[in-house]
Amino acid sequence: ATFAARSRSVARIPASTITRGTLLRARCPQPVRMPPRTRSAVRGACATRTKASIADVSSPEVEVTSRVVRVGPRKIPTELITIPSDPSKEAPKYDLVIVPGNPGVPSFYEHYAKTLHNLMDGDVDIEIFGYKGHTTDRYADTTGDWFTLQDQLDHLREYLQSRKSRSRHGTVLVGHSIGAEMSLDAMDKLGTNAVRGVVGLMPFVLVNTKSALQKFLSALVHITPLVYLVAAIFGFIGALPGFFKRLAFSPITGTMSASPADLTRRWLRSDSIRNMAFMGRTEFDALTALDTSRWKRHKDRTSLLYCPGDHWAPLHQMEDFGRMKELRGMETVLESAPGVDHAFVLHDKSAELIAQRTKELLETQHAVER
Repeated sequence: ATFAARSRSVARIPASTITRGTLLRARCPQPVRMPPRTRSAVRGACATRTKASIADVSSPEVEVTSRVVRVGPRKIPTELITIPSDPSKEAPKYDLVIVPGNPGVPSFYEHYAKTLHNLMDGDVDIEIFGYKGHTTDRYADTTGDWFTLQDQLDHLREYLQSRKSRSRHGTVLVGHSIGAEMSLDAMDKLGTNAVRGVVGLMPFVLVNTKSALQKFLSALVHITPLVYLVAAIFGFIGALPGFFKRLAFSPITGTMSASPADLTRRWLRSDSIRNMAFMGRTEFDALTALDTSRWKRHKDRTSLLYCPGDHWAPLHQMEDFGRMKELRGMETVLESAPGVDHAFVLHDKSAELIAQRTKELLETQHAVER
């Protein structure tokens, strides 16, 4: 649903306060109108320890390991990307697991993760988790199976239980879109000893009943023959020779940075479209109500970042959180810099800015440092 998806309270932020290039952080005990804060003001307040600037890491060079593992009885292909901490760090400060949004392909998050790694001076282990059956390329043993949201929730918990953190502060999950919901579920089910906190980037945690586009997409993915037809069309285009394939996909990839555009052309296959759409169907079915008790349990360990114009993580949801007294203590941040949208990983500059925001949430507000 995403590809196409410690203040003491969450403040209500009227639309009139949203300005281009402004970052707003909730910091007040009652929903009130907040004046805009400039990004430079925020950096001055909370990023003075940053040794590397975004300019310094726009082309990060760090050790990256990509691998494909087979999971479950049927050995379903799953991709993982690992960026280890600097070898000089015996016990890194952070252990981050990035949980992508649907379609759950780690490669799209590599530039974001490398930038975040460099901004944190290498004092972090980063792994980018891949969804079961969602891969950049089709493998010889790729099955025709598709997987529900519940399948991926189970897959994430099993993955987290199989790994051991070297970090001084334990494991924090950084979830994008539906990955934020998956991360919250994992923290709730596994406990805060296993998952110390969650940073949700443009979180898709509840169906947006005010969005006509979401209503249309929900209807589309519930019509199985139509999903197969669309998947077949993309499969046909994906099989075209290179030049014609690039030309046919240019309306989709034209505004993307070079690497995400190449990944998109590789990923757009019939099995990928089916998997994304059918998982999206189960997302729409599952996220019809907010489990307030779960949010209340973890409000002090949860930080959420929003951007304007995002129907997956709408600003009225941010305002709704602000009216819920039981959620005081949960931090929200609004990033309205030009060019930043829900699919931030498709644009390198946006990915770099959101990496900076992630670092700020981790180092200045997040409960992991408690």
